[in-house]
Amino acid sequence: MRIVLAAACGLGALAALGACGKASETAELGAAGDACAGSRLPITGVCSDASPSLFIAIDPKIETIARGCVWRTEELQTKDDEALVFRAQDCTGEMWDRTVYAYVGHYVKARPASVPADQANFLLEVHDVAEGQTAEEVALATLANAPEDQRERCITQPLPKMVVAGRAFELAPNPELEAEMNASHPDEPWEACGPNGVTLDGTQYWEGRDRRALFHIVGQDEPLWDAASFTFYVKGADGAWSKSD
Repeated sequence: MRIVLAAACGLGALAALGACGKASETAELGAAGDACAGSRLPITGVCSDASPSLFIAIDPKIETIARGCVWRTEELQTKDDEALVFRAQDCTGEMWDRTVYAYVGHYVKARPASVPADQANFLLEVHDVAEGQTAEEVALATLANAPEDQRERCITQPLPKMVVAGRAFELAPNPELEAEMNASHPDEPWEACGPNGVTLDGTQYWEGRDRRALFHIVGQDEPLWDAASFTFYVKGADGAWSKSD
C-alpha cells in the first residue's frame, strides 16, 4: 500500500514526520500497515526493510545463509528515470564484509566492500525488449557471440522450476549439439551457445518479461540476493517512483 505524503501536507500528524513540502515522496507501508521502520533509500525513497510489498515477487523459500544475516532492500540507478530495486542479505551481523552492488553498463555487479571494484562479479545482465519483440528473440540475438558452428544449433527452452517474477528459460544446445558436447567433454564441464548460453560449471539462465530480458549469472555459490525480487521502479512526471516490473 502507498500513501502519497504530499496530499497530506499541512496536516499536523504528517508535518511532524517532515512530510510537508516533499510533494514527490511516497511512503511504502509494510504488511502490517506500518510506515517504514528502517531508513529510506536515497534514489527511490523505498524502505530498507525489504518488505515483500516493495517487489513484484519474492522467493519465500529462500532462507538467510547464516544467523546474523538479514534481508535489506538494495537499489541501483539504471536510467535517469528508472531504478532497479531488489532484496539481498546483509551479513555484517556475522562480521562479514558488506556487499556492494553497482550498475555498470547494463550489468549488475557485486563485490565485498574490501575488494576493488574491478574485481566485482557479474550477477545480472539487463536487456530492453523492443515493441513487437520477445525476450527469447533477445536471447537468440546473443548467439552472435557464440562459436560459429553452434549458432544454428541453439534453442530456447523453458525452466519451470526457477523462481523468478517473469518466465525462466535457457539458451541451450539442441539435442544433436548437446550429444556432441557430452561426447567431446566426457569428464569435464562444458559451455555452449556463447556467454549467454549454458555452462555445466555453474548456474545461469534467462528471464523473460514484457519489456525486459534479464540474464541471471548465479555461478556455483548460493547467492546473497533473491533473483525473484528484481523490480524496476520508474519516476513519473511528478517525481514519484512506482513499481514497473
